[in-house]
Amino acid sequence: MASDSAGRAQRDAPRTRPSGNSSPPGTQPAGLRLVAPCAATSSRCDLANGRDPSTMLARPSRRLRCPLEGGSVSRKKSAQPVLMTTADQVAELADHVRQHRQFAFDTEFVMEDVAAAEVCLIQVATEERVFLVDALTGVDVSPIWELVVDPQIETIVHAGQEDLAICVQAVGKPPRNVFDVQIAAGLVSAEYPLSLAKLAQSLIHVRLHKTQTLTDWRRRPLSVEQLRYAEEDVSHLPRIRRLLGKRLDKHGRVEWANEEHRRFEDIRLYRQSDSQRLGRVKGVGSLNGKQLAVATELMIWREDMARRLNRPARTILKDHLLSEIARTGLSHPEQIGSLRGINLSRRHMVELCEVLEQAAQIPPERWPEPKSGRLETPRETVLTTLVTAVLRSEARRLNVAYGLAASKRHIQELVRACPAGDAKPNRPLALLGGWRGEVFGELLLALLQGRSAIRVGDPASDAILQVGDGR
Repeated sequence: MASDSAGRAQRDAPRTRPSGNSSPPGTQPAGLRLVAPCAATSSRCDLANGRDPSTMLARPSRRLRCPLEGGSVSRKKSAQPVLMTTADQVAELADHVRQHRQFAFDTEFVMEDVAAAEVCLIQVATEERVFLVDALTGVDVSPIWELVVDPQIETIVHAGQEDLAICVQAVGKPPRNVFDVQIAAGLVSAEYPLSLAKLAQSLIHVRLHKTQTLTDWRRRPLSVEQLRYAEEDVSHLPRIRRLLGKRLDKHGRVEWANEEHRRFEDIRLYRQSDSQRLGRVKGVGSLNGKQLAVATELMIWREDMARRLNRPARTILKDHLLSEIARTGLSHPEQIGSLRGINLSRRHMVELCEVLEQAAQIPPERWPEPKSGRLETPRETVLTTLVTAVLRSEARRLNVAYGLAASKRHIQELVRACPAGDAKPNRPLALLGGWRGEVFGELLLALLQGRSAIRVGDPASDAILQVGDGR
């Protein structure tokens, strides 16, 4: 997970943590040794120090009641987490995972002051063991990436797209057989996206610690608090996955989950096109085709420069400057240098001007298509609101998260593609395909084609709105 301050809010706070007390370099903080694993409620961290686990001391266990599973389970206090730093330890990790055919996966990385995500820590867990791998020691972690792309091994994540993207960048192959507990939870409950802390609390009644929200994962040595925090990011995932799997099966939604998870196997998810990346640059929305061509070349140059200098792209040339240069057609060093905020060396300024000169020669047939700027018609605005209300009501009735089932963009696409009358859309639409189409498709088409009516449902029922025969 990212440690930049704008990172993912998958716990109740951004997934970045402050550093805690540290031990002397090259040593591990003192503490309890490893306890026997309890697969139902906790995982243990691999000591990786050659000691025989049978000789290690354990705290007395206490009994916890798990209302979701029934009965009582034994939960022992976690042993002190230990970092793994050698190739032999990583090989042991890989062998262990291949025996279990399933593992939880997470990373801690920083990206706020570098060109690409810098992996600092990799966390792996089965129901028996937890492994924390120090990626900054230079140890070869490719055996872990190979586990992620192995179709015979299930990779369990929580909101894992960014972590999986790191794997794609490392090996050039997409992950296979992914199970994201955040997505699965949204298919069997009305809440999405759920943070890991809330998911663990509601599903297995475990309270996660949230004390390391601004930590610098590059600093060494890592404190016991940091290691325990990192351990918790994966140690409960196998059990959560098992319980969610049972719920999906009970409600007949296993294929829904499979459909959602297959998107992680499409490498296009991790490799955005020039137009997609340009769409994230502020200020380019009003540019015409020629200006967009220049902006695209500036963006590509900025990204290349960022990789060379290992700096975030926006520190090379800020978004508003990029769009301003493209809009005004500036091409001489003196003109560009007069813009407030430009901070380029003479050599880099020359490079920039050469890029602008080449961009000016791009023929019109290669210019990007400008955004249409089309506004919703009054009819579309009303119908979008109507469809949104119906979808929210149906999602609540079915106990599936509306935020996972639909997006505003997909609703707008449906409304625009459905003319009055019985005509059906002539192109694939997200809300009419896959499990969404099976659950919502006919209802939405009947609504937009005037074949059904809406009324307020019984206050005692789960359906806030009821859609039925329009006669």
